[in-house]
Amino acid sequence: MTKEKTLAMKIQTTKIFSKIDNAIKKGYTIISEQGSSRSSKTYNTLIWLIIYLIQHPGTRLSIVRKTLPALKATVFVDFKEILFKMGVFDDKCLNKTDFIYTFSNGSWVDFFSTDDEQKIRGRKRDILFCNEVNELLFIEWQQLKMRTTRFAILDYNPSFSDDHWLCTLNKDPRTFHFVTTYKDNPFLEQTIVDEIESLQEKNKSLWQIYGLGIQAIVEGLIFKEIEIIDEFPSWAKSQATGIDFGFTNDPTAAIKCGIIDDCLYLDELFYRTQMLSRDIINELKQHDLDVMSESADPRLIQEIANAGINIYPVDKFQGSIMAGITKMLEYKIKVTRKSVNLIKEFKNYTYLQDKDGKWLNKPIDAYNHGIDAARYYILGKILGRVIVTKQYSKEDLGIF
Repeated sequence: MTKEKTLAMKIQTTKIFSKIDNAIKKGYTIISEQGSSRSSKTYNTLIWLIIYLIQHPGTRLSIVRKTLPALKATVFVDFKEILFKMGVFDDKCLNKTDFIYTFSNGSWVDFFSTDDEQKIRGRKRDILFCNEVNELLFIEWQQLKMRTTRFAILDYNPSFSDDHWLCTLNKDPRTFHFVTTYKDNPFLEQTIVDEIESLQEKNKSLWQIYGLGIQAIVEGLIFKEIEIIDEFPSWAKSQATGIDFGFTNDPTAAIKCGIIDDCLYLDELFYRTQMLSRDIINELKQHDLDVMSESADPRLIQEIANAGINIYPVDKFQGSIMAGITKMLEYKIKVTRKSVNLIKEFKNYTYLQDKDGKWLNKPIDAYNHGIDAARYYILGKILGRVIVTKQYSKEDLGIF
């Protein structure tokens, strides 16, 4: 048995792995993986690429996404996890300054984003992998492809219109284009399958994109415009953290919030599943801000308060969701570039749609963990709707 087969056996793959392998053997130079949410397209692509790098010494691979924070939070995490599972990760092989991983056989991977123009127009490579390529401009893709000597692999959720450059590329005879869905991933937990399939009843365009892997434009967006900024302004007023608790499949999301004039500034502090009480407490202590939280878990709230953190559970009164959203819509929303998960939520958070396609004045219960955290901030810090066991003054709550 070859070393490569031994490595592959250490990790579970889906039919996406085989599709990539067959396409390369047939001589395609572009592989376009269009897929729904949780279809395992990115993970299986990385497995295939790692094995290819080990099989072909001295191979140069670039892995690219629109922004570096998004790349670090997603693809790079998966890349390291796969190397660990294969038993081949070596921290000494990772250049943390240039973000390059070098294998013992001389093959290497560099990770960069297209917001670094020097990288786009930089050195040549053998292989290119563009994650969420629908976010890239055509000129960015063109510059990257011109400097790629063997082949390119692209993956994306098909959230774009018919005039997107991918539509033309997918018709190119050099391109192997295929569609994959969550049903192609046999390792998904049933709760995740149920969550994806619930989109059928919530929003038809979201179901097309993230359930069926079919090209569509997200309709019914609640927050139609947000501005991406580099840094959270330290001089923002009424600063506090909003937090939405999760654990197994839903993440615990904490968002730093602040106000300047008619602008609401948001910065994702953490957004993770499987966080224990001590993990949440340790994270919150690093930022030393008042916390506005959901009220569904009084035990956890008490543990956080016992740790010396000022935490105020928000009143979930009837109509509180739309009250918070309506107030948020009064502001120009500005989100830091590193808030990868929050930005994705804003791009997919829509009004609920009934079976006849009519839009309802209530949001879907999806793509909302970070947004809910920001909403708790609005309800608690700005509107003062907190659950109290004593009468707090405005000064106690920091509302002036």
